[in-house]
Amino acid sequence: MTSMEARFRDAARTVPLPSPWNLSAYLADVAAHRGRSITLRPVPAAMLAETGCRGSGLWVARKHDDIIVYDAAATDRNIDHIVLHEVGHMLLGHGKDDAEPAAPLAPTLAALLPSISPHSIRHVLGRNDFGEANERDAEVFADMTMVYATLPRRRTRSFRLFRRR
Repeated sequence: MTSMEARFRDAARTVPLPSPWNLSAYLADVAAHRGRSITLRPVPAAMLAETGCRGSGLWVARKHDDIIVYDAAATDRNIDHIVLHEVGHMLLGHGKDDAEPAAPLAPTLAALLPSISPHSIRHVLGRNDFGEANERDAEVFADMTMVYATLPRRRTRSFRLFRRR
């Protein structure tokens, strides 16, 4: 088993997928596990593009909660994938060290999210902030979660990468 397989299996064990699949229920479980609420905020893709995340999604970690910002025009399935990608970063431990100064929100995004105090932000993490390996891991986490969420309910479900015999 690869290290990546073990990390995905641990993440699935830590916060099991609801059956039937329900993004809100899963986010509530992730939030309970992390001890921090998670809020979803749709914004126009152009606002996200200026943060360097190519218009898909963004994780804003504040002192006591997390905000996942996503493209308001995305389809329901795409929203699930964007949100799961950001949750993958959370569960796989991709957050920045709190000792590093937080990057400010881009001006137009800050104007769109006026309730976010700049002083409350620990980090703003878009696609360019995690590195290639972490981005790949979060993408695989989102893909695998979406696949496993649609499988019929079994006694135990775990992430398994392509098994070789």
